Amino acid sequence: MTNRSLITKQKLLDAATDIIMEHGVHHLTLDEVAKTAGVSKGGLLYHYPSKEALLTAIVERLQTEQNDLYESLQADGNGPVEAFVRLFDETKLHPERSPIHIDAEKMIAFLTLFAVDQEYAERWKHDLDTFFAAFQQTSDPVETMIIRYALEGMMMSEHFNVGVAPPALKQDIIARLIERARNIDSGKTD
Repeated sequence: MTNRSLITKQKLLDAATDIIMEHGVHHLTLDEVAKTAGVSKGGLLYHYPSKEALLTAIVERLQTEQNDLYESLQADGNGPVEAFVRLFDETKLHPERSPIHIDAEKMIAFLTLFAVDQEYAERWKHDLDTFFAAFQQTSDPVETMIIRYALEGMMMSEHFNVGVAPPALKQDIIARLIERARNIDSGKTD
């Protein structure tokens, strides 16, 4: 793939993400993406032949960015469980590292993608199953999974804006989870 082609694909993904962020996924049309990106509709269809293909590419890019951030948190000296906790909180600590903030509508669009693209859904499920099978291979797999489920519950609460903890309480929860994660990563168990 040429450099020009990569740049065009990024422009299209950026435009589609901007439309979703500003107006919601229901306003995402191929015509609007092409117009916003400054690319012909034929050029858009060359790279992404359908709205579903475009949405899949957006989600894949977000997953790649999240995976890269997780790896960079580990490279910064965090153990795998602590890096997982910090990954969850990264948008609060370093908003510039977060390419998109997902609210309820975007979460629903993400889940809808699974109904549309079954092959992608199976690949995503396999990747997550593989990650969490390895993730729980710690000195304390029960505590590791409690941390995971606590974070996922907080994430869903925030996505759907229901029962969201006040910021100070959330930071106290994150600090406690980081402390527990460090114990797991260092092999300390209670």
